[in-house]
Amino acid sequence: MITRQATHPAPNWRLVGPWYRWPRPALPADGRVSRPAIQKFAGDDFIKDFLAQPQRSLKYDETIDVVNGYQLAQAGSFAKKVLCMLPLTAAGKPASKRVNEKGEVIDEPVYRARLAPTDLRKLYQPAHDRHYLVTCQLHCDEPGFPRVARQQVCQAGFVVRRRRPAKLPDGITAAMVTEQARAAQALAAKLHELLGLDAAASDSQASAGLRANALRQQELLAKDESQANWAALLADTREKLDKERRNLQDWYDKNGVGVEIDGWFPTLLDGKSSRIYGEWRHLGDSDQLGADPHAAGERHYPLFAVVPDPREAQHDAAGRTLYYGTVPTGGLEHDGSGLARFDELTTYEISCFVRQHHPCPPQVGKAPDCHGPVVWSLPTAAFRVAAPFDVLGSANRPITIKMPDLRELAAQAAMRPRGKLSPIRFVQPQHLSPKVKDKGADGGEMSGEAICSFSIPLITIIALFLLNLFLPIVVLIFNLWFLLVFRFCIPPQIQVAAGLDAALAVTPPKVDLDAEFSVKVNGLDTLVKPDDLHAALTSGGDSMKTRIRSDTGLDEDPAIDDLSNNSLGPIDQTLQDNAGRKADSAGNLPPPPPVGTPLVYEEAVTPVWPPAGAS
Repeated sequence: MITRQATHPAPNWRLVGPWYRWPRPALPADGRVSRPAIQKFAGDDFIKDFLAQPQRSLKYDETIDVVNGYQLAQAGSFAKKVLCMLPLTAAGKPASKRVNEKGEVIDEPVYRARLAPTDLRKLYQPAHDRHYLVTCQLHCDEPGFPRVARQQVCQAGFVVRRRRPAKLPDGITAAMVTEQARAAQALAAKLHELLGLDAAASDSQASAGLRANALRQQELLAKDESQANWAALLADTREKLDKERRNLQDWYDKNGVGVEIDGWFPTLLDGKSSRIYGEWRHLGDSDQLGADPHAAGERHYPLFAVVPDPREAQHDAAGRTLYYGTVPTGGLEHDGSGLARFDELTTYEISCFVRQHHPCPPQVGKAPDCHGPVVWSLPTAAFRVAAPFDVLGSANRPITIKMPDLRELAAQAAMRPRGKLSPIRFVQPQHLSPKVKDKGADGGEMSGEAICSFSIPLITIIALFLLNLFLPIVVLIFNLWFLLVFRFCIPPQIQVAAGLDAALAVTPPKVDLDAEFSVKVNGLDTLVKPDDLHAALTSGGDSMKTRIRSDTGLDEDPAIDDLSNNSLGPIDQTLQDNAGRKADSAGNLPPPPPVGTPLVYEEAVTPVWPPAGAS
């Protein structure tokens, strides 16, 4: 990620990050160079919780709360015979198994995409039950780094700006930039897989066998990397990744690869600024840190002071001038061509500002009430906004839809007059009337205007039926069997090849199933060979084919023979996750599995330097 530096203008104020997010909490030397922080929260009453304990916010996860790229890794030797979950060429294009005239498989390398987390923060939407506040602190740049009294501040606010790649210097191409980042991507992908194995070893929901084998795999990996233990392997990988990212940033700086900054300016309608229409405009260096947001017309948001109860001497804001503001991650704002201001492909940053009170009499009823000088903070860490239907974000706010009971609907239909239970009305200028023959579509006709009313239960039943009808067709036509992992209602597993099935059941999800591996089954070491595991999963009357056919309603075997073990493994483990989900003797279903991301809060810190008096 390309970083930027800046200097502060007069007056001699510094708007910095909150003291509890400095490397050494409240130490002036660290605070002077800090940036405003973006704190993460869950729940709808997060502001009340923040005001009570400003530093108590959710901890960022290094794999979930970042923008993920991908890195191509060549599949193992076993993949020469079978294809991975989504086979790709070295250029990242879809690949397929090729055969020659003799029917022999052409030996071409097959690549798979694996996640490579970047250091770019990802902010989720309010619909994902995640909310964000930008926080900053105001000081006077003098010995002791004293705070500035709130009474000296006329206005506090922040702006959200867009970062976009600047024009590449002469002699530097996009391919060179991509190649330069390749090493960092590979290390990020490796760290992601190690963290996945680490999560498997500590998953309280997993079986004891799964956790035990995850720990054993950790020992083997640490030994292969010549590390003393698993913790040393993780630390070494993180250190190498940080070093590679620093080297990449140095290369950017040396070769003049940077970013341009744009501000959002509302469009004037009838002499007034619109809150919906606007446009991005390029900002020069002087515009970014020397402009008056009111005079320039840039869209800005208010910052609010944290005023602690004077009786709470240990409050995080006691003796400090702390501000906060709600970070927008969506909205109705768009430009003249209809493009939304916030989307998941654009990189943003936040800059905070305060205005010093001017000694002249205030302008009563005006905001701001004076034209004092403006002081800007350094920009926050860059971030992107998650898409509305982001898989990880949507899982944080699960939704339960109760399907209508056909028996109850039949009884209600017998009691009510026709049309009374159909509140959804469709007005059709042209009525499309399909014709059905032999249980299939047989043409149709377009007639005149019509009004049709439907009941919500009827719409819901038909919609779910169509989903179940077309799901197996889509995965069959495009061979996208891994999509079944995202559907958690597959019937319980039928046992297959007991020894190999037990071995797969206790295998951590991050182990390479296309290579030989050893696991402990019933206390004994079992060597699992890729060919044997593949045969157990794809052959026989009680194999995965049978289970998929039973679940999807297909009348033919799914084409999974050409999928690798790394592709079949997650699907098989999804089947096993459902094996214990059976109704009890009273017919009650077990509770659904936990979804979303566990809430992990930042650890509380104490200041290493007492707050200095107000300046």
